[in-house]
Amino acid sequence: MTKHKIQRRIIDRAAAAMLGFVMIITLLLPTSRAQAYFDSDQAVNPERPAHMEWTVRQTQTADQEQDTDSTDEEPDEAEDAEVLEKEKPEGELSATEILANSQLIAHAMGAIDDLRTPNCLEGFLAQYEAGVRVFEADLRLTRDVKNVLHHDWWYPDWQKGISYTNIPTREKFVSEKILGQYTPLSFLDLLLLMEQYPDICIVTDTKFTESDIFFIQFDSLLADAHELGLTYLFDRIFVQVYSKEMYVGLENIYPFPHYIYTLYQDKTFDGTADSFREKVAYCAEHDIEGITIPDYWWRPSLAKIAEEYGIKVYVHTINDADKAKELLDSGVSALYSDSLTPADLT
Repeated sequence: MTKHKIQRRIIDRAAAAMLGFVMIITLLLPTSRAQAYFDSDQAVNPERPAHMEWTVRQTQTADQEQDTDSTDEEPDEAEDAEVLEKEKPEGELSATEILANSQLIAHAMGAIDDLRTPNCLEGFLAQYEAGVRVFEADLRLTRDVKNVLHHDWWYPDWQKGISYTNIPTREKFVSEKILGQYTPLSFLDLLLLMEQYPDICIVTDTKFTESDIFFIQFDSLLADAHELGLTYLFDRIFVQVYSKEMYVGLENIYPFPHYIYTLYQDKTFDGTADSFREKVAYCAEHDIEGITIPDYWWRPSLAKIAEEYGIKVYVHTINDADKAKELLDSGVSALYSDSLTPADLT
């Protein structure tokens, strides 16, 4: 090996070590207050009913004023001040109870204007108005190790200056409208939406299966919840896992109360009845409440196996009303859909 290559390898290793150190420090540092939240005068849909109005985003100006007002505090005391965790409101349903009364899960927070996988505020509002109460949220990490709602970064025309080769910070992501008109959401925003709409529950789609990534991602999710004092909202969140190893790893992070085992990334599942039974049995043994499969793997005979173990089965992604009704009649508990609403199933 040449001297140049040795030097280059040393430099690469040092850079990788420094990057890992920076990511860990970022997660350990106290997160800033929720910034740049929506103002009502920024609402894209001013005609929605009054009960839909929300102002979950504080302006940076208000945040700065609060910082100014607190200048008399001792710096160390201000930094060490803990956010008080809010208590779950009496009578609020859990994710299990909400999903049990639903036949639809809005894929990527629901389509809007024929745009699929937007994960935007407008899609959520449209689906909520139509009666949907369960929403799947795609979650991606930003370059500052925060979670935002985004399916993937392969859409360079969706947001200015954001692409697979230019991953944004959270602040940059929420500041750029999707296609110039739709409001992007961070996980902080999603938590505040959940607080405002106590009758909804969320299904996560975190994409990553490597433990070094999903550990960082879920630590960041928990940090956001702690920042707002809204950790109790995890009782209205189904965490999707993609393997047995991921489930075990997440249990070492936090006792998440609700899980769904999603098979689309599980290479050990071969679509046979025996393989399905093995997965369902694992779910029953570990209190995983449901299992999700693509529609092309579904057969009515699988319903009996799931029922035997007390496991719900969900199928993705269905946008045809007749096919949806057929699947529900054959034993599927609920469907992921971009655009179907409860009215389409009657």
